[in-house]
Amino acid sequence: MERREIVGNTVQTTLSAVFSNSSFSFSVVDGSTFPSGASGNSFVVVINRGAAVEEKVLCSSRSENTFTVEQRGYDGTSAQNHSSGAGVDHVLDAYTMQDMNTTTYDNEILFWMESN
Repeated sequence: MERREIVGNTVQTTLSAVFSNSSFSFSVVDGSTFPSGASGNSFVVVINRGAAVEEKVLCSSRSENTFTVEQRGYDGTSAQNHSSGAGVDHVLDAYTMQDMNTTTYDNEILFWMESN
């Protein structure tokens, strides 16, 4: 799995226009606190958190207030239509957490096996 860019001080923003389920870019009111993807590491956002139309989106980059999408319907969600004004949050996804868990566990087992 590739590295994810994770920022701890992200402030929720909202979509500044409709984001259709077939679009691969979206704009927000203020994206300044979100990751940029500049290091080549993608990042995950959630749109409409907690709603029936909640969707996680894997983003490859952000330029100012425009996000470029790498994958719609990420992390077990489905691509949805989102209205202007929908909430957008930066999130840590289950795939990344599981990869970290597996890597840590595997490394501990290998360390233990080599020590004995």
